[in-house]
Amino acid sequence: MRSASLLRAGLDLGTSEWVTVSPEMNRTFADVTLDPIEVEFDGRKYAHGALTTSLLPHLLANAMEVGPSKYVEEGYLLNYGFNKVRLTEMVPLGSRIRGHFRTSDEGPDDRGEIVVIPIEATIEIDGLDRPALAGQLVAAWQR
Repeated sequence: MRSASLLRAGLDLGTSEWVTVSPEMNRTFADVTLDPIEVEFDGRKYAHGALTTSLLPHLLANAMEVGPSKYVEEGYLLNYGFNKVRLTEMVPLGSRIRGHFRTSDEGPDDRGEIVVIPIEATIEIDGLDRPALAGQLVAAWQR
């Protein structure tokens, strides 16, 4: 990955591999965030919505094939925030999700030491038409 590729508006950043949202993952998330309430409807259990959102950085890094051992000479990407993120479908526990990413058509905002990069994000649930999440992950490119 090179920083120049992130600085182009409307660039497809890729699709992540599938990740299974297991009951154990959901329980660990609930324990860490001190949110013990299980989401259950009609006898089926679902992931915490915040768990789905929290997986965005991992899914983006996977889609861009950036891992902890892969450093970029020009700088590095930081989480900066979210815009208009909507949880549009609950994720059933045991299902698989993956992320689709592209830089926003509005393009990056160069602020000197950092470049703020809005990234359109969608999290798909395997086998369902409606996405689990749609919105914008905002990254900051630190030089």
